[in-house]
Amino acid sequence: MAVSSSSSLIVTTFRLPFVTCRKENGSIGRTESRDEWARSLAHIVSQSGGQWVGWPGLALQKGQSVPGPEQGDSSPTARLSGEQVIPVFLSQGQRDLAYSGHCKSGLWPLFHSMADRAVFDEDHWEEYRKVNNTFAEATLDALRAALKKNPDDVPMIWIHDYHLMEVANIVRRIAQQDNLACKIGYFMHIPFPPWDMIKIHPWKDIFLQGILGSDLVGFQCDDYALNFIDCCERGLRTRVDRKKLLVDHDAGGRSVKVRALPLGIPFDIFVDLAKEAPAANLNVPKDAQVILSIDTLDFTKGLIHRVNAFERLLEKYHIHKGAVVLIQVCLPSRSEDAQQLREMLENRIHAINSKFSVSGWTPIQLISRPLDDSELAALYRDTNVALVTPLRDGMNLTGKEFVACRIQEDKPGVLVLSPFIGAADLMQEALIVNPYEIGRVADYLHNALTMPVPEAEVRMNALRAREKKNDLNDWMKSFLREIDNLALSGEETEDRCRSGTMSRIKIDDFDAMLNKYMAEPGWSKLCLLLDYDGTLAPHGSHPDLTVLPEATREVLQRLADMPEVFVSVITGRCIPDIKAKVNIKNITYAGNHGIDIIHPDGTKFVPPMPEEVEEKAKWLLQKLQSECCVHGAWVENKGIVLALHHEAWKDKGSIDPEKKEKLLSRARELMTEAGFKIGMSDGGLVTEAKPSIKWDKGNAAIYILRSAFGVDWSENIRIIFAGDDLTDEDAMRGLKGLAYSFRVVNSGLVQTLANHRLPDTKGILTMLLWVEKFMMERRNKK
Repeated sequence: MAVSSSSSLIVTTFRLPFVTCRKENGSIGRTESRDEWARSLAHIVSQSGGQWVGWPGLALQKGQSVPGPEQGDSSPTARLSGEQVIPVFLSQGQRDLAYSGHCKSGLWPLFHSMADRAVFDEDHWEEYRKVNNTFAEATLDALRAALKKNPDDVPMIWIHDYHLMEVANIVRRIAQQDNLACKIGYFMHIPFPPWDMIKIHPWKDIFLQGILGSDLVGFQCDDYALNFIDCCERGLRTRVDRKKLLVDHDAGGRSVKVRALPLGIPFDIFVDLAKEAPAANLNVPKDAQVILSIDTLDFTKGLIHRVNAFERLLEKYHIHKGAVVLIQVCLPSRSEDAQQLREMLENRIHAINSKFSVSGWTPIQLISRPLDDSELAALYRDTNVALVTPLRDGMNLTGKEFVACRIQEDKPGVLVLSPFIGAADLMQEALIVNPYEIGRVADYLHNALTMPVPEAEVRMNALRAREKKNDLNDWMKSFLREIDNLALSGEETEDRCRSGTMSRIKIDDFDAMLNKYMAEPGWSKLCLLLDYDGTLAPHGSHPDLTVLPEATREVLQRLADMPEVFVSVITGRCIPDIKAKVNIKNITYAGNHGIDIIHPDGTKFVPPMPEEVEEKAKWLLQKLQSECCVHGAWVENKGIVLALHHEAWKDKGSIDPEKKEKLLSRARELMTEAGFKIGMSDGGLVTEAKPSIKWDKGNAAIYILRSAFGVDWSENIRIIFAGDDLTDEDAMRGLKGLAYSFRVVNSGLVQTLANHRLPDTKGILTMLLWVEKFMMERRNKK
């Protein structure tokens, strides 16, 4: 049954579902992709009136029209007109650095758990990010076009694979700014490795958050989905729900669904191919059994391991000498290591063939050319055993295609699978063996070659029934259903998947975060160092409207009244302002990001300042007010710190973008001319001028702790720090290894040193309530 999307579908992939090519007459044509999922998805895009974003290949240049299908072309991609394609043009340098560089040399080996082969280069990474931004811009163009055509529609954007891990987050951010309605799905076709691999990547927090820009993230199997959730929890230090498969992300705590959605094949198409294909051209002895192995020429496929296992089979089980042939098909690869691997493989095959060959029998045959669909189907149908044993792979559809083509009742065939591919999760009737265990693979091959027909028939029938049900259509339908975008036909009943939203953070959730740190013996006092705006109090539209919630004030007061708890508020506000806002006695206040500090007994501290700083601050205030305070911008005077508030410029249309950049540039020039350091806070909506001294919230935090507890305080106290912006990262850096820190996230892309992220100020209140509960229980135990 055909699958339909309930709204316009925008698919974004690195490559289009066809590749442009230069024809003999000089015109530009197109060649269909070999990826069945891409070909089938093209039908849904066409049916929904959607668009496809991707690189068109080398033949098409910027300014040229995307060619339409050839006359008489009935392939699935033929339904995708040139007008429905948005080409993304990439220079040779971009392909070299982003694709060959970061994707193939860095991400590909790392995601296949081969870290020793991974190379990470900053130039490659920067180009990868630029390419992702280019694809995001093209996707947004498609989104705007879809909404212009149908303003009431909520288009679905479906982004694919590891080449484009940042696109979802970029699209979401700009779509929110410009009020563009959409749903965003992402599917990872290759493996997603465990945290021990991902933590090696230098910029892991960026691509993890990039993927989390989606509403739904799909993987090939449960292991990969759970690996991703674990990496989000450990790498981003965010809250997850393993039972519901959800990740808490973005300001306010948006829930991202994570699902295992195994990719299927167009089962019936392969059955038809197997029925129509002529007999396979097998150059083997009469009655010899044939083991078939089909792979791209890539180090992840375990090709050398495979031929070594076949050699062990011949050494260990002499009955197979002269009676079995391994046909190894190596499809073309984009890997730079392909030539080296080919030479290794050819040398190994030559050695084995030289060792065992006799007249009329060559043990291993290597096919190094592309095969058309009919040739592949014939090999799948007419051979005896399929050996599919990569060292690591995403789904790997070879085993599924082999199963679909087993249409001869008297020759059911046997499938041997690696456990390190997505297909192994569901294809349990196959013989599943670890490809690293060469001797065991040989044993399993012997079992496959000698398996009684009734057993092979039972196994194959079960495999075929499942693959027929869980075909490519089912995969597409499952993804659309999970993102609530499946158009239902008259015969189908609505069976919407549970939307999946994480519950509001609870006091008990902090047990997992803080218990280990707080349970260590020997300390006598707890120190709370807390930011104000965006941490204790939610941001208001104006600093005067940022008000401390009464519940937060009450728990802070109770904690401050405990003799074993020390409380300090470290903020960008000036001292009189923050004291009035918090209005709690017996705590230490640090204003202007820690430059002004006042202790509970009234004593004050200011780090050494240049003598002329006050005069320069007065001059800078006057210049900023006269030259930069337009369209709602204003300057907050905090004494020796000045803050240019330009929150009013954040909304689209509030100010001309070019004028905005000129004003900000002039403000920075004036601050530099006055000899002040430039800082950003409130998510980049406030530009601050600070005295040019080596002092920040990190220095202030250390000073406050030394003042309160002396030099040897680290073993005697526990420290919890909480903040929400870049100035708070200075404190997290200074207290790294000494404190447990929280960061309230204010956007979908936050790089932080914090031990844990919280979605909003309510999370901080809940944390404080947990601390109060913990301290009361600790007091009662003594």
